[in-house]
Amino acid sequence: MKKNLFLAAFVLFSVSAFTQTAEPKSNAQLANDNAEISASQKQAEITETQILNEEFADKNESESETLNNSINQNLTVTKINFIGLKKTRNSYIQSRVKKFIGNTLAETDMHELETQIQLEGIFTDINISTEQISDSEAQINISVKEKITFFPVPFAIYTSSSIVAGGVVMDTNAFGQKDMFVLGGFYASTGKTAFASFVKAQRDSRVPGFSVFASGSFSSPEYTNFENDTVLKHDDNCYSLGITVSEKLHENLTISSGFRVNSHENSDVQEFQGLSPESIKSFTISPGISYSKSDWNGIFMSTNSASLSADFGFTNSDNKDFQYPMGFSFAISEQHSIFTPRLRMYQKYSGYYGINNHISAYKGQDAASVSLLSSHFSTEHLIGGNAGLELAIKKFSWGMISLYSDYQILYTQDFNPREPDDDYKFIHGPNGGAKFYLAKIAFPAIALGLTYNVTQDYWKFSAALGMTF
Repeated sequence: MKKNLFLAAFVLFSVSAFTQTAEPKSNAQLANDNAEISASQKQAEITETQILNEEFADKNESESETLNNSINQNLTVTKINFIGLKKTRNSYIQSRVKKFIGNTLAETDMHELETQIQLEGIFTDINISTEQISDSEAQINISVKEKITFFPVPFAIYTSSSIVAGGVVMDTNAFGQKDMFVLGGFYASTGKTAFASFVKAQRDSRVPGFSVFASGSFSSPEYTNFENDTVLKHDDNCYSLGITVSEKLHENLTISSGFRVNSHENSDVQEFQGLSPESIKSFTISPGISYSKSDWNGIFMSTNSASLSADFGFTNSDNKDFQYPMGFSFAISEQHSIFTPRLRMYQKYSGYYGINNHISAYKGQDAASVSLLSSHFSTEHLIGGNAGLELAIKKFSWGMISLYSDYQILYTQDFNPREPDDDYKFIHGPNGGAKFYLAKIAFPAIALGLTYNVTQDYWKFSAALGMTF
């Protein structure tokens, strides 16, 4: 069972050099991931990697400066006019830039306005100009082209021991209001899953956002330890339903609360008789708070973010009375350009600490922001992070290619259901690869990466297509 990946919008193919297997996440992990992130956080993560044209950005800045200098800077901005909207509702995009109305041209930060539009993640070729419309009033004209936001994402992979095939259909600008829906499923040699999700974007501080997620799966999740030995496998029929509500306290500060119900019917498989975890039904409440602030430089989005969240659960099984598991997680990240707009420094640190959790709530290595271990590894306690550089190599009409490299560290508890213990280990290693950013489609980067686990002495290759939220 793999953790922290919302399958409805993300397809991850991870092939370890020593295992040669590929499996999607279980239904329970998908539901857990969905509830941990608020609707507004999802939207922010989707737009974080959007790339527009650098030369155009420079041109836009130059044109805006020239136009602003040619008219009276004391004119009051009374209207922002968008040109080129097709699917996106004017009322929605106006709600995103209304704070710029009422300021004088001298007080209006055109760079901040462009960053706000970039963060929507659904526009390209943005041109900003100003126009005097009366003796005391000015209008800002913004010309945009909309990205493709409705598309199917089929996928398939075959190895010597596994086959996975399926697909999702998604709309990242549903109803022209930046809402999102995802519908899909997959079949694998270890089971099958169907899922659906809808995210309602938060308009402003008066109207909260929300997301709804439902899924069902019949699978046989595997669990590995530090050495990548399979230490547990069992059958799991799981159904999940969750909802998360988010509220903006400030432009950069959001609180959220998630509610999730899960049902797990577990049974043994032949090679691991007597080790299957107990079947349970659970209800979990997940409050959280997050901060995020971004700035656009024409190539990369610079972002500072932090989040805290908790899980408080109630579980019931045939063999035990009610249990009250808990879990606490954090994440801190930073990314900004250094020396040149084409070079970005990034770092992220995160962790999870669980108390009396059922195995279905265990977390994978991505809860610690690393890719050092097998994707089948799960644990109740881990902390880690990465730090590195990303360099924009070349821009094309379809997008941009970049190279990245970082170093990863992880401190975590091993997993062994036969002999539970407190064996903790420090693991580290380098990671690097290439990313392909798409300019015309509202879809985050495609990434190819290679990680070397220095502690365990093995290589791991991965390819990712899609979005995490």
